[in-house]
Amino acid sequence: MLKARKLSLTLKLPLIMVALTATFLVTVSFLVYRMAEQNIRQNVYSSHEMAVKAGQQAVTSLIGSVRRDLVMNADQPTTFRAINNFNRVYQMIEEEPVGYLTRTYITNNPNAADQRAELVDPNDGEYYSQAHNSYHPTFLRSLRLNGYQDIYLFNTEGRLLYTVNKQDDFAQDFSSGANAESGLGQVYHAALQAAPGEITTSDFAAYELTGGAPGAFLAIQILSKSKAVVGVLAIQLSSERIASVLTANLEQGGHQNIYLVSEDGVARSPSLIEGLFEVADPLPNAAHIQAAMTRDEALFETVTAANGQDAIGLVKPLDIQGFSWSLVMETDRNAAFAVVREIRQVAIGMIAAAVVIATIVSWIAANRVTKPIQALRGVTNALAEGDYEIEISGRNRGDELGDLACTMADFRDRLKQADEASVREAEAARKTANVVETMSGALSELERGNLACDIETPFVANYEALRENFNHSLSNLRESMSSVVDASQNVDRYSDEQKSAATDMAHRTESAAVTLEETANAIHDLSDSVKATADRASRVDSVMQSARSEAENSSTVVTSAVEAMDQIQQASNEISKIINMIDDIAFQTNLLALNAGVEAARAGSAGSGFAVVAHEVRALAQRASTAAGQIKELTNASEDHVSHGVAMVGRAGDALTSIIGQVTSVSDLVTEIADGVQTQSLGLDKINGAMRQLDTVTQQNTAMAEEASASSQLLQREAQNLSGIVSRFEMSNGDAGPMPQKTPEQELRRA
Repeated sequence: MLKARKLSLTLKLPLIMVALTATFLVTVSFLVYRMAEQNIRQNVYSSHEMAVKAGQQAVTSLIGSVRRDLVMNADQPTTFRAINNFNRVYQMIEEEPVGYLTRTYITNNPNAADQRAELVDPNDGEYYSQAHNSYHPTFLRSLRLNGYQDIYLFNTEGRLLYTVNKQDDFAQDFSSGANAESGLGQVYHAALQAAPGEITTSDFAAYELTGGAPGAFLAIQILSKSKAVVGVLAIQLSSERIASVLTANLEQGGHQNIYLVSEDGVARSPSLIEGLFEVADPLPNAAHIQAAMTRDEALFETVTAANGQDAIGLVKPLDIQGFSWSLVMETDRNAAFAVVREIRQVAIGMIAAAVVIATIVSWIAANRVTKPIQALRGVTNALAEGDYEIEISGRNRGDELGDLACTMADFRDRLKQADEASVREAEAARKTANVVETMSGALSELERGNLACDIETPFVANYEALRENFNHSLSNLRESMSSVVDASQNVDRYSDEQKSAATDMAHRTESAAVTLEETANAIHDLSDSVKATADRASRVDSVMQSARSEAENSSTVVTSAVEAMDQIQQASNEISKIINMIDDIAFQTNLLALNAGVEAARAGSAGSGFAVVAHEVRALAQRASTAAGQIKELTNASEDHVSHGVAMVGRAGDALTSIIGQVTSVSDLVTEIADGVQTQSLGLDKINGAMRQLDTVTQQNTAMAEEASASSQLLQREAQNLSGIVSRFEMSNGDAGPMPQKTPEQELRRA
C-alpha cells in the first residue's frame, strides 16, 4: 500500500473528501440512531409503566369498590330482613330442607346451570319461595351491577341459606368439614370472629364446590339493631373479572402478559397467554417473581418470562387491605423493540447510500479542483527552468485558482524584470565593493583606537554622504572622548575625597554604636531588675490580700462565737427559770404531803396507808428541791463562765478588728508600691525599646557609612579604569590621551 505522503494530490484530495464525508455521515447517523433508540426504549418503558400503573389503579379501585359495596349492603335493612326471613322460612320447610332447596333450585331448575339465577319464584307455595321472590331480584341486580361471581347469605349456624347463582354449594353446611376448609368457609368463620364492620378475605384459589373455578371471597357480619350478629354476607369475585380489569390498558398483539402474584410465589390471576399457568399455580423462580414475592417495586430490562422468552419485567406491589398481591407485567422484548430494529436497518441503508453518493460527488469535485492545479504545476516548473514565455491559462476563473493563475502571470513578469535588473546591479555592486573596502579600512583604524583616521578620498555620488557622515561622526567622537577624559580625572579626585569622609564617618558611627549598645544593655538589666521587684511586690500584695481575707474571716468567726455565747447565756437564764419553777413545785408538793399526813393522822388506822404515801411524796419533793438547788448553783456558775467567755470573745473580736484595719492599711501601701514599681517597669520597657531602636538605627548608619566608603573605593577604581580605557585612543596625529595624575594629598589619603 502506498504511503499517504507519496500519493498525488489528484488521488489524495478525493480520498480525504470521501473519508471526511463518510465519517461525518456515519457519526451523525449513529448519533441520531442512538438518540432515537434511547427515546424509543424510554417510551417503551414509560408506556409499560403507565400500563402497570393503570392496572394497579384498576385492581385497587375494584377491590375498594367491592369492600364499600359489601359494607353498604351489610348495613341495608333489606339485607337484615332477608337473612332473618330466609332463616325463619328455612325452618318452616316441612320436608327435609336441604333436599327441598336442592331439588327446587338446582335439580328441577328449568334454566341451564350457568343461568339458574333466572329462576325467581318456583310457584310451589312454600314460604321460602315467597321470601326468595321478594329478595332475589335485589341481590341479582347487585350481582350484575358489580360483576360478582356470586352473593351468599349465611346464618350463624353455618347454613348457606341463599345464593344468587344456586351452584352446588347452595344450602350446604359450612360450620365444619370440607366446606369449612374451603375459601368461602374460611371467610365465613373469620367474619363471625371479626369485629363489627370488619371485612374478612380469602385469596384467589380453586373453589371445588362449584367445579373448581377459581375465585376470591370477601365477607362481613350482618348485625341487628341491637348490634347482635344474625348472619354473614359474602361475595365471590371471579378471576376473569380481575383479568378483564388488567387487560383494559394492554397493547394488542399477544406479546404482553399481566397477572397477580402473592407472597408465596403463587399466581392469583390467570395468564393472559393461554397454556402458561392458571390461578394457584406456582410460578418459576425468576428475578421478577422473587421481587414480587418480597413486594419490591422493580424494572427488569431482561428476564425470562413464563413462556421461556426474553422479556421486560415490571413489578408493582399493591396496597390492598386483605390481599398481599404484587402486579407483574411481562413484555416480549422482540416485539417491544421491533421498531428499533427497523430503524437500525433503515439507518444502515441510508448511511451506505449517503457514503456512495458522497464518494461520487467528492471524486468529481476533487477532479475539478486538481486539474487546474496540475496546469499551474507545469507553469511553475517552466518558470523554474527560465522559460518566461509560457502561456498561463485559467486567469479568467472567478475562484482561488483564477487568483493563483493571475498571481503566477504577475510572478512571471517580475522574473523577467529581475533578470534585466541583475546586470545593472552587478555594476553597482562593484562600486559598492570599493566603498565597502575604504570604509572597512577606516573602521579597522577606529577599532585600534585611532580617532584621526578621516577619509580624505571622495566616494561616488551615492556614497559621498556616507563618507561625510563618517568624518563628522569621528570628529564628534574625538570631542566626546576629550570631555570623558576630563570628567574621569574629576571623578577620581572627588571619589577619593568622598572615601576619606565616609571612612571618618564610619569610625565615629561605630564608636557611637558601641557606646549606645553598652547603654542599652545597662538599661535592659535595670528593666529586668525592676520587673523582678514588681513581681515580688505583686506576690507580697497577694499574700497581704490573703492575710486580710483570713483576718476578715476570723472576725466573722469571732462574731459568730459571741452570738453563740449570748444564746448560751439566754438558755442558762431559761434553765434558771425552769429550776425555780421546779423548786416551787417541790415546795408546794412538800406542803401538800404535810397536809396529807395530817389528814391521814386524823383518820387513824384507816388513813395509815395514805400516810405512808404522803411521807414518800414528801421525801421525793425534798429530794427534788435539793436537786433543783444543786442545778441552780451549777447554772449560776455556768452563767458566770459564759459571761466571762463572752467578754473575752468580745475583746478578741475588737483585737481582730484592729488587726484587720492595720492589715488593710499595709495591703493598700503594698498595692500602691506594686503599682508604682509596675509603672516604673513599663517606663523602663519603653526606654529599653527606644534604646534598642536607636541602637538598630545606629548600626544601620554604620553599615551605610561602610557601604558609602566601599562605594567610594569602587567609584575611584572605576574612574581609574575609565582613564586607562580613554588613554588607548589617539585624539590627533598619533597623540594619545592624557593619563589622570593624582595629587600628593590624594595619594596620602589613599595610603
